Amino acid sequence: MNIVVIGGGAAGMSAASKARRMDKTARITVIEQTGYVSYAECGMPYYLSGYFKDSGELLHYPLSEFTEHRNLEVITGTKVEYINPGEKYVFAGNKKFPYDKLVIATGAEPRIPDEFKGYAYALRNMDDAIGIKEKIKGLNNVTIIGAGVLGTELFSLLSHKFKVKLISKHEYVLPHMDSDMGNILTSIVNESGNEIEYNSIPSAISGTPGNYQVTTGNGPFNTQIVIFATGIKPSTELAEKAGLELTADGLIKVNDFLQTSNSDIYAAGDNVATKNIVTGSYGYYPLAQIANKMGRTIGINMFGNSRVFPGALGTTIINVFGYQVGYTGINEATAKKTGIDYGSVYIKAKSKSNYLHGSDIFLKIIYNKKTEEIMGGQIIGKDNAAWRLNVIATAISGHMNLYDLLYNDLGYEPEYGPVWDPIIISASLALDKENKKV
Repeated sequence: MNIVVIGGGAAGMSAASKARRMDKTARITVIEQTGYVSYAECGMPYYLSGYFKDSGELLHYPLSEFTEHRNLEVITGTKVEYINPGEKYVFAGNKKFPYDKLVIATGAEPRIPDEFKGYAYALRNMDDAIGIKEKIKGLNNVTIIGAGVLGTELFSLLSHKFKVKLISKHEYVLPHMDSDMGNILTSIVNESGNEIEYNSIPSAISGTPGNYQVTTGNGPFNTQIVIFATGIKPSTELAEKAGLELTADGLIKVNDFLQTSNSDIYAAGDNVATKNIVTGSYGYYPLAQIANKMGRTIGINMFGNSRVFPGALGTTIINVFGYQVGYTGINEATAKKTGIDYGSVYIKAKSKSNYLHGSDIFLKIIYNKKTEEIMGGQIIGKDNAAWRLNVIATAISGHMNLYDLLYNDLGYEPEYGPVWDPIIISASLALDKENKKV
C-alpha cells in the first residue's frame, strides 16, 4: 500500500507512525512544507521566554527516529502544489507521489491582516519560534496583539523577561471564559504590572525593526517588536482545490472515521471540523491532543474503518502568571446559542486543607437542568487546579450527572486538596440549587 501524508505536525506524524505499526511493508511518505516535523508547538512560548535555550528540545523525536527506526520517507522543506484525486497522486517538488490512501494534515496559518504584514510576527511553527527568538535578543519591550490562548500565555511568560503590552479586542483575556470567571482573570492579569488595553485593536503599525509605532483607539505608542496572536486560519486550500467538501466555516468535512468526502482521503488536525461531544454539532478545536488522537485514529482506519473518533471537548489549560487557567466543554454562551436549558454553579474554595493554608480555587461547572449531566467547566487556581479541570472533562465525556460527580470517590490527602474538594462542593451546591438536596 502507498500512503502519503501531507503535513508533519502532530496529526500527520501520528497517522504515519500508527500506519507503520499497522503495516510493516507499506510505503509511507510524509511531505512537510517547513524544515521540521513532530515538534511541541505548546512549548514555544516557554522557549521564547527563556525556560530553555536549545530549540531542539522542542522536537519530540529527531528526524532519524522516523526515517531509520520507523522506516518512513520524510521530505521536509517541500510544498505540495496540488492533489489529483482522479489519478490518486499528489504533486510536490516537481514530482508525483502516488497514493492508495492520503492524509491531509496541513494544519493552520496565523491570521495577520495584510496591512500589518511586514511589521509583525506570528508564532506557529519551529521556523517562527527560532526567528522570533533571534529577533527579541537584546530587546526590552514587546507588544502582543490578541488575548486568546496563545496571546495570553505569551503575555504571561514573556513578562518574566520583558516589559509586555497586550492588546485585547475583548473585555477580558481568554474570551471563552464566562464573564464571572473572566472578571477573576482580569484581576489576576491586571496585578501583573504589565499594560493591557481591553476592547481595543490596532489601526496602524509603522516603523522599522526595533522601533515600531502602533496606533489603537487610545492613541499611538512605541514598541520594539509586535507579535500577532489573533487566531489561525485552517489550511484547506489543497482540499478545496481537490474538490473535497468543506463546512460553511471553511473546514474540511470528515465523518466519524475521519474520512473526507473522498473515501481514500482522510484529514486530521487544525484543518478539520470536529464534533463537539456535548452538543453534537461540529466546530473548530485546533489543539495538540486532539490532533494526535485524530492522527492515530486515521493510522488505524486506513486499513479498514474500525475506529470511530468520538469528538472533542476543547479542553484547554494554560499558565497565566502562575495560575492554571482553563476550560472544557461548553460555556454559557454556547448553551444559550444551542437552546440548552442549563444551570451553573460558581464557587471559591481552597486548594488544600485549611491548616495547610492553600490558595484560592475558582471553579465553575455548567450542567443540563433536565438531565443534570455535566456540560462544561472552567477553573482558575494554583495547587492542582489543572487536574481538577481534567476530572470535569472526564465527567463530561462519561456523561456523568451532578449526583455522579458528588459521589465520585476522589482521593483525599490534605496537601493535595480538602476533604470536601472544590469539585465535590460544586456538585453538591448544584444539586441543592435544583432543589434535590442529598
